[in-house]
Amino acid sequence: MQPPKPPKIVAIDVVPAQPDQADSMALTHLSALPDRSLPQVVYVVKVKLKSKPPVTSLAWGLYVNDVRIPKYWEYEDGIYFTVIDPEFFAEHKGERLRFSHDGVEFHDTGMKLPGASASATPVAAVSAALGSTARAAAKSKRRAKAKRAKAKSKSKRKARQ
Repeated sequence: MQPPKPPKIVAIDVVPAQPDQADSMALTHLSALPDRSLPQVVYVVKVKLKSKPPVTSLAWGLYVNDVRIPKYWEYEDGIYFTVIDPEFFAEHKGERLRFSHDGVEFHDTGMKLPGASASATPVAAVSAALGSTARAAAKSKRRAKAKRAKAKSKSKRKARQ
């Protein structure tokens, strides 16, 4: 069976966010190491895709050059992963993002990892960093649905009269 074509990346954005409970615990653990003091910030790396890959048993692994991103999640416009240690950006800034099914054959996306902003003030929680457009779209859909329901109700009342 031929694997599906790899996803096409349209844009990559790094957004500083407030850590959730699990991220805070990881930050505390890493900060306890000698010569380590990490800010209470996580970085959400949003990878906007042209279109989402089909759901199959052949999942795509995401890599920054040769470093596999162990977990990534879906959001409205693509996928995202979080980075706790800003050193990750210092080590991998400008490296290629790639997809692979097997960790041997790679598909270069043509996109590179940007750096994190030097003044990383968290904008909001991770969900808010991802959801600003999603919330706006959901709000717009709710408004449209409410308008349709109101118009339908109004037309039913007129029909009864």
